[in-house]
Amino acid sequence: MDFVEMLEIATNVYRTKNYIVCQIVGLKRDPELDSAAISQDAYFARTASRDRLYDDVFEDRINIDGRRLPTNMYTRKYIE
Repeated sequence: MDFVEMLEIATNVYRTKNYIVCQIVGLKRDPELDSAAISQDAYFARTASRDRLYDDVFEDRINIDGRRLPTNMYTRKYIE
């Protein structure tokens, strides 16, 4: 999946020094165990074009870089 598609479907997007992170957050329910929030994360390396697109999409944010939504578990995929 490319960066634009991830921006469209991500639950949360935020920016770090080196990456723009797209989180897809969901709930895992288990009748015998506690429920847990899980996150599937895509770490896109920051580039000038990705930063421009990010700035355009999130220009109205007070904190332009955003922040991570905390979850109990996550998977992480790095994309150059």
